Amino acid sequence: MVWRSYAIVLSTLCAGWLAGASLGTFLAAAAAAAAAAWLPLRTRSGTHVLFVNLDPQKPDPALLMEAFRTALALIRRTGYPARLRISAASRQPHPVFRVDITRDGDLELLCDSRRSAFKQPGAWLADHPVPLTLPRTRSVTLSLEPCGAGRVRASLAPRAAPSPCQWGAPVSAAVAALAFDLPCLLAAALGFATYACLLHNQSDRAQQNACV
Repeated sequence: MVWRSYAIVLSTLCAGWLAGASLGTFLAAAAAAAAAAWLPLRTRSGTHVLFVNLDPQKPDPALLMEAFRTALALIRRTGYPARLRISAASRQPHPVFRVDITRDGDLELLCDSRRSAFKQPGAWLADHPVPLTLPRTRSVTLSLEPCGAGRVRASLAPRAAPSPCQWGAPVSAAVAALAFDLPCLLAAALGFATYACLLHNQSDRAQQNACV
């Protein structure tokens, strides 16, 4: 993913330069930034993450419906929860996308005056507000949990906040590095913290994937 590649390079350069700009500090910063990228994947093992980005100039509602069907099929096949991150960002006032539930319990996508049915009544149990208007300035993430009989319970995923243990280790390492004059340890602490911060601030935006 292009954004993450740039973020790792930026974290490595900044941390390595601040810690002394030697080969050792740059290598330590790069290794720590890579660890910061790997850690969230390990802590979320078992949860699939899907992305769908709509074209800002010509958004296609069919692509969004296909994302819902793909997510549901994946959960049915694996039995594991999933997260679906949707980006419908656009500077144009229309179309406006809304996710709603019909009277027979079927998922429905409204694109201004057009309606597209999921055609799987009862499969989508909405814990999110309906109709759910997709924001135009940021992405939105749906947390999908298997709920028996091929159904999923959908809710808005809260923005993940960094836990104290995520910051405690790099802060402690930075303090120790300054106290004992260990530039490589300082570079590693700065590289980890910088990249983790970039990931946290990026959490409201979708990946660079064009579709699911």
